Amino acid sequence: LLSKDELIRQLTEQVAHWRGKYEALAKLYTQLRGEHLDMLGKFKQFQLKANSAQEAIDKMERMERDMKAKNLELADMIRERDRARFDVDRLKGTQKEEVERLRRDLRFANERAEDATRNKSQETSGLLSKYNRQLTELEDSLRSKQIQIEDLMRQLDEKAHEIERVREEKDQEIEIAEEGMNTALTQLADIQQTQGLTDQALNTQIDTLILDNRKKLNQIIDSIFQACVQKVDDAIYELESPAGTGNQNATPEYVLSMIEKCVGNATEFATVFNQYLGGEVGGDHVDVIKAANEYAQTLSEVLINTKGLTRLLEEDSSIDRLIAVAKAAGDIGLRFFINLQSYKLDLIQSASAKREIPTRNNMEARSSLTKLSETVEALIPKAKSSSLSKATGDIGDVVEAEMLGAARAIEAATQRLQELMSRPRDSSRYSAVDLQVHDSILAAAMAITNAIARLIQAATESQQEIVAQGRGSSSVQQFYKKNNRWTEGLISAAKAVA
Repeated sequence: LLSKDELIRQLTEQVAHWRGKYEALAKLYTQLRGEHLDMLGKFKQFQLKANSAQEAIDKMERMERDMKAKNLELADMIRERDRARFDVDRLKGTQKEEVERLRRDLRFANERAEDATRNKSQETSGLLSKYNRQLTELEDSLRSKQIQIEDLMRQLDEKAHEIERVREEKDQEIEIAEEGMNTALTQLADIQQTQGLTDQALNTQIDTLILDNRKKLNQIIDSIFQACVQKVDDAIYELESPAGTGNQNATPEYVLSMIEKCVGNATEFATVFNQYLGGEVGGDHVDVIKAANEYAQTLSEVLINTKGLTRLLEEDSSIDRLIAVAKAAGDIGLRFFINLQSYKLDLIQSASAKREIPTRNNMEARSSLTKLSETVEALIPKAKSSSLSKATGDIGDVVEAEMLGAARAIEAATQRLQELMSRPRDSSRYSAVDLQVHDSILAAAMAITNAIARLIQAATESQQEIVAQGRGSSSVQQFYKKNNRWTEGLISAAKAVA
């Protein structure tokens, strides 16, 4: 009886020991389940913050390492299970009923462990499928971006061809008008030689032909003015449109230089048109058309670039005020072209009154552009608002240094990309799809850096040509100080590129 009580006591202790192991196994499962839920939360945060395929791959590798650690823990659990089975077999001959109960408990623990293993494998396969799906989406997005870039380049080429075609059509119209005038004059000479008309009749016919030719020229100029009105109106529409973004690369310094150019073009347009009205030298209809196109183009660029400056403003009231000032300048430019059309001028009899119209509209345009310049100038930070005209050093060297700095930055980026492209591919860490995505991204980045390098080179050559042609008898230093806003815009653009 004593040995039986001792055996019962030993069995009770063993049961308590196995109950403790079971409870530890249950706690370990609860811990594994909690860690699994934490991993799901971390995965959701990772999914929201994923910015690139490389970052996703790194996080996947970390999760694989965690899974390996969990598998080691699971292997330890399996070893504990095997050890428990061995102990149960050793005690099998002493108490069959107790062993059966322990076996049931152990079988239940094994089932829970297998369920946990199965769930972990399913979760791992789910994570891998999600990562593969994300990589596929990134690859599709890259292809769509490349297609969009090609479409934009094709649209730019089409626009350039269309502008060239319109310019050729206008030149052909002007040539046709000149040929018509020459033909009319030739016919008059032939009529005078063959029919011997009187001077009064000849003068009447000549006046009639001159008036007809002048009407044709006025119609051509009116059509040009109407095209300028349409161009400025489109720019105003983009300025006011909430969907329009304007030039997102525009800076206040660059816009100020464009405003100064627009003021000069407006003055030149008014001067040429006054000379055209007075029949003076330099007032040919070709000069009028050229000056009108330059003024309309510059004004449109000012409005579009001003729209791009709204990204620098945070308050809606400031944005509305900037757009309102720019729109006022655009509306005055529209009225400038409309007031100079022939049907408007024909209503005025006095020649002096006609010549006052371009001058008055020019003053209004200069005033509106000055207000816009003051508004844009307020956007320049105080640290950058100092004029280069006060510089004591060689400004040409400063400009050249900034352009060279931008070129060196592009060369360094190109060299870095070439090193990345020539680096040996680790096929053991990345799949073929991953390597293809990486190669596509590097190729696109290399194409962009090469295009920027060519743009920097062309800008440097263009800047040197502008200085050489625009400075005249003055020095390069004087030219840069005279055109200080253009110089500041050039330097800020080079810094932005670098």
